[in-house]
Amino acid sequence: LLSNSASAQRGSNIKHYASPLDPSAKSTPIYIGPAAGVNILGHSMTVKTFSSDVLCPTFNNANGLGFYVGLTFEYLLGKDAATSNSAIIVRALYNMMPGNTTIDGDNYPARDPETGSIIYTTTDHQLDIKYDVATLEVMYKYNPIPGFGIGLVAGPTFDFALTKTWKQTWNLLEPNHAQFKDTTSYPMENNNRTIVVQDGEIPNSSAFRFGLKAGVQYELLLGSKFYIVPSLCYNFGITNLTSDYDWRVSPLQIGLDARYAFAL
Repeated sequence: LLSNSASAQRGSNIKHYASPLDPSAKSTPIYIGPAAGVNILGHSMTVKTFSSDVLCPTFNNANGLGFYVGLTFEYLLGKDAATSNSAIIVRALYNMMPGNTTIDGDNYPARDPETGSIIYTTTDHQLDIKYDVATLEVMYKYNPIPGFGIGLVAGPTFDFALTKTWKQTWNLLEPNHAQFKDTTSYPMENNNRTIVVQDGEIPNSSAFRFGLKAGVQYELLLGSKFYIVPSLCYNFGITNLTSDYDWRVSPLQIGLDARYAFAL
């Protein structure tokens, strides 16, 4: 209703600007504005907890929640802006694509040094991933129903890594007073209850990610020159994050663009 109402008002009042739904033929504008959204992450991966021991558990997939923010640019296609139902959308973004996964460890028997009795310890393995990228998206938009706000979008994404680190820990959960023996070559934290297996840049990680993004958006007109665009897209990672593992990063992205018309 908001879209249709704004469209009717625009048709009678606009003198120099076009809209993405019902543009004026007098001028073909470009649309520029901020973009922001949420990344619901899926890291498709298979990583050993201890790479040198085939008997140790394996991290299979990680999930995370991040965000993106940046600028968006839209240019209408076609000779006549009044009848255009397609456009090119370009976004320059800062993307956060973190991940986290936990797997249970074994119950190990140990002798309590205070009582001499046998106790069982409970552990887990955790992997925290920090992956931030600078993104350039080039999307093609098509409105299948002229004059209606729904649009289909698809195109490639080019991502350049800013941060690509991980931290893997082996954690002693129970009993509360137990500690790992200080005989390991790995550093320890948390009063010797956490062994740090990996901490730093992901080995042999790539500085570049290539993905394919597709989804749906809806244009809501809020005046003669301004509109907002909520969208839902899936960004499928084509390239591996590192050459050591089969590891792809693919977020589901829920976003909102705000665009303002500037005449060419």
